[in-house]
Amino acid sequence: MARVLPPVRFRFGEPDREQYGDGWYEFDEAKLNELRARELVAIDKELGAELGLNVLTALESFMRGETAGGLAIMWLGLRLNGTTVPLADFDPLPMLAETKVVKDTSTEAADVDPPDSPSSGSDTSTED
Repeated sequence: MARVLPPVRFRFGEPDREQYGDGWYEFDEAKLNELRARELVAIDKELGAELGLNVLTALESFMRGETAGGLAIMWLGLRLNGTTVPLADFDPLPMLAETKVVKDTSTEAADVDPPDSPSSGSDTSTED
């Protein structure tokens, strides 16, 4: 499957770091390929119940710079990196989060344009 979104690194704003951590996290869409069907269904179900999105529409929403998409990407990034927080309880300050689109040099990603507006965070630079 073609990649919709290059990897995105993010870190929570200062007020959220005690609750969600102070390091950088990464959402890499490729990690979704490692999930079993029932886990993906559970993720879609939780995204749908809380945000009216599924995994694909969450990626698209993030690319459009929508808050729901940014929230979903941060939540998925935590989950894919081993930190499970119920989406209903996940309520960071997205405008204070820093995000960086990771420059992907793979052949598959070369055909994908990075999002025009990756997030509303304070840092939207591209990282090599």
